[in-house]
Amino acid sequence: MIVQKFGGIAMRDAASREKCIQHIKEGLSKYKSVIVVVSAMGRLGDPYSTDTLIQISDAFQTAPEAKDVAAICGELLSSSVLFAECLKQQIPCQLAYGLQVGIYTDDRFGDASIIKTTNEGIEELLQSVPCVIVPGFQGITTDHRFTTLGRGGSDLTAIVLASMLQAKAVEFYKDVPGVMSSDPKSSTKVQKLSHVSYLKLQHLCETAKHPILQKKAVEMAAKHHIPLHIRPFGSSEEGTWIDSTIY
Repeated sequence: MIVQKFGGIAMRDAASREKCIQHIKEGLSKYKSVIVVVSAMGRLGDPYSTDTLIQISDAFQTAPEAKDVAAICGELLSSSVLFAECLKQQIPCQLAYGLQVGIYTDDRFGDASIIKTTNEGIEELLQSVPCVIVPGFQGITTDHRFTTLGRGGSDLTAIVLASMLQAKAVEFYKDVPGVMSSDPKSSTKVQKLSHVSYLKLQHLCETAKHPILQKKAVEMAAKHHIPLHIRPFGSSEEGTWIDSTIY
């Protein structure tokens, strides 16, 4: 099994989602099962991005639970769109969300902490299809209220699912060649790294203005020894592998 995670740029429009589907097909040709985690479509200014949705009303600033419900709509929409497009191409798949995903959190809306997980829902779906599509970023409280996992929380969703389901690795598809030695926007001496350690990636995430992965996600991957693979979106290039080895 492999977990694939597609971000907002990859999910932005039909042309980019077609590339997602090709990556999914590639995964299914290599692995028995593929879990696909998606972010909301696009970025701030795009109609269905998370940042756009939570700016619909100023009232969200004083209603964090309502804000979280609005925030997860972007991922619910993008996952349902990709689900439909995969079905159109005869990819046997299912959509899982909410209780089916099994990520339970406390009620700290906006940046909830995971308190327990259960894999029964997704495992049941995998008995009938090899591919399950999951909206990232969301959790659910024990009394069934939606929460969000903090900025970049879809990365954490992918890591948690990999741990729950004992996946071989998590592939993150990005609009960059891989992990770079420093921030390309602040340095001219930049090179792509073929391998980095969890520790090195945590440091890069702490110092970068736009970290390539959520820091909490990297910490969880390190804790559970889950290999990560940063791959350039729409390309067959190798990208960067992240594991516990010190390079």
